[in-house]
Amino acid sequence: MAAESSRSKNQQFPKQTPKKQLEIPPCGELFKLPDLPQELIIEILLQLPVKSLVRFRSVCKSWCTIIYEPQFVKKHLSLVTKDDNINNWRVIIRYQYHDLKSCSLRSFFHEPYGRAVDLYYPFKTLRRGVGIVGSCDGLVCIYYYEKSVDNFYIWNPSTRESHILPSFGEGANFGFSYGFGYDSFNDDYKVIRVAFAKGPLEVKVYSLKTDSWRRIGGFPSNLIMFRPMESSKLVNGSIHWSATNLNNNSWVIIALDLGEETYREIPKPDFGKFGKECSLLSVRALRGCLCALCEYAFSFDVWVMNEYGRKESWTKLISMPYLPEPQPIRRSRPLWYMKDGGVLVNLNGVFVLYDLVDHTLKHPLICGIHYFHQADVYVESLVSPNAFKNMPTYLNE
Repeated sequence: MAAESSRSKNQQFPKQTPKKQLEIPPCGELFKLPDLPQELIIEILLQLPVKSLVRFRSVCKSWCTIIYEPQFVKKHLSLVTKDDNINNWRVIIRYQYHDLKSCSLRSFFHEPYGRAVDLYYPFKTLRRGVGIVGSCDGLVCIYYYEKSVDNFYIWNPSTRESHILPSFGEGANFGFSYGFGYDSFNDDYKVIRVAFAKGPLEVKVYSLKTDSWRRIGGFPSNLIMFRPMESSKLVNGSIHWSATNLNNNSWVIIALDLGEETYREIPKPDFGKFGKECSLLSVRALRGCLCALCEYAFSFDVWVMNEYGRKESWTKLISMPYLPEPQPIRRSRPLWYMKDGGVLVNLNGVFVLYDLVDHTLKHPLICGIHYFHQADVYVESLVSPNAFKNMPTYLNE
């Protein structure tokens, strides 16, 4: 027993190897981005939505430089507008005289309901009356009144950047017509203001590149615009209006080329062959095509010019009755159409979806709005109204 006790005391047990502790790299190395070629980074960023790109401007200096680069902005714009994908398109709504809301265009065609959200536009807190002139490349031109003077600003609702236009003073006029669009010849965005006075029409053009107004002439003296407060529409680099020829009392479509700043007449649809007299003609832009709206006593027709400037390409898209009301509603504005989804129409402050297959009407459910005053469609983009100024300071060096 003594021997066994001696052996137990002298017995050597194997030493246990201590467990190797997990080595955690510093926080900076843990989240370090992989070294990717810049060409690949650019291609990845081009596939992202505007909301993400606005946040990613603050990641690092190189990303901010890429996202602010004009060529990147143009290429991203071409990608989001080149196909039938409407995920990047939204409807801007003037709900009250001083409230602007926004809703996804997709919700009108592919979802059971949509939701209109408030837009925090410049001067919202001042509760001034505003109106939508038009949209182009993600920029929206807004006018507002202050002391009987109309003022403008160009605004990107997606990035919240804005630029206030210089004022040109008050004039003795009876009405106005506005237009907004891109001049590809001079790489410039322009605002058109037509003033109706006792004499000839006064036309002024604002250039975002020079940040100044100037007067142009040459508007045909034999034409008169029937709806002075109707905003003109941009198609194929030109601003379009409907007007009446005083010589023969007939409807005409007149276009102002933003590059050359010259006027020309566009052939109108041959709606007379259907045995109906068009009581009111107005023009719209529908998915980049010139659209003519011919209104009658109890219905209206929507025509689309599939090949710009070619009269034979006019095609009647829909013939739609007015909604049954105590008095016929006579204010229709087509906003968008899809071959397999129908035509979205603003019918006197109510959204209506006209099915092109079974010719039925549907009222899309949009939470947050009831009746509204005005609506237009814009694409989410990175285009800046301050593109001709110095680049912003980097958010993160």
